[in-house]
Amino acid sequence: MKKAIRFFSVLSAVFLMLSASMACLAAERSGYTYTVTISAGNQGSLSTADGISISVEGGGDYAINLEDGGKLVRITGLTAANHVRFLNSAASVAEDSKYYVKGIRMGGRDDSLNLAYFQVERDQDYVVAYGIRGNMVQYTVNYEDAAGNRLYPPQIYYGNVGDRPVIAYLYVEGYQPQAYNLTRTLQSDAGKNVFTFVYTPIATTAPGPAGGGAAGGAPGGEAPGDAAVPGAGAAPAGGGAAAPGGDAGIAPVEDEVPPEDLDDDDMPLAGNETEPGEPEDVIDLDEEDMPLANFESGNDGTVARANGRLLKYMWFAVGIGLVAVIALVAGAYTYRKMKKAESVKSEKKD
Repeated sequence: MKKAIRFFSVLSAVFLMLSASMACLAAERSGYTYTVTISAGNQGSLSTADGISISVEGGGDYAINLEDGGKLVRITGLTAANHVRFLNSAASVAEDSKYYVKGIRMGGRDDSLNLAYFQVERDQDYVVAYGIRGNMVQYTVNYEDAAGNRLYPPQIYYGNVGDRPVIAYLYVEGYQPQAYNLTRTLQSDAGKNVFTFVYTPIATTAPGPAGGGAAGGAPGGEAPGDAAVPGAGAAPAGGGAAAPGGDAGIAPVEDEVPPEDLDDDDMPLAGNETEPGEPEDVIDLDEEDMPLANFESGNDGTVARANGRLLKYMWFAVGIGLVAVIALVAGAYTYRKMKKAESVKSEKKD
């Protein structure tokens, strides 16, 4: 009798473990929201005035708040459907500062920069990463369609030779980029420091890659053409960005080819884009000629994390499988012990 009770106790414990795991998963899929914070650190300050430099895509009832006199941005009410964008123009330093803005990284880490456009998967804390001015060089970010027509004015930033900035794409209504982030090692020749987001027209006007988000990250769904270009006309010291003089808007330029004229399967590709399809999470332009299909990582938000959520659920399934195996082994062991005990009792009676 005692052994039977022990057996059922083991089974009960196993079922409790499975129930707790499923409850955690259910809570994650329910209405629980996350918070993302971005700290300016000691060298600079943050701004959200343009509605683009720090923005959210994916819709929902989120709020972006600038706190502590520009030292902290807190984004609340986020879900796994949201993506957050950070542009270097969101942070600024004093004109006479020896520092410049490099990007963002996770709080408590001193390693490579994180993605500038990333999915929200949990509460996340980021800090602005700064570099000390040295061998500074210009780098340019282009936003073009497959025919080379500009969709936004080019953006100009500055960094040290050898830096590997991570650049987030900008939302263009009716278009999809080849990647959400681009990275490249800066060289002394500014002509080689070009990041080009190549956009492909999509069949129907979509609110964004995150599934129903605000256009261009602008809260409330306003089109990005209603706001000024991040960093337009700014000196390099003010966050490391400066747009071409006098071109302050980000609406498509007049010579843009209408989307319907681009639906041509024979149109040549412009360079570093992929074939139409789901954008890559990040493309390393230093490795343009290498296969780009295996960008995977865990949930740390670093470069190449396109399959993070899938891996998370795979580990969850593996955990359930292990628990099930343990339960079966424990049950079989207990059953054998019980049968052996019954056999011994039968022999004694005989």
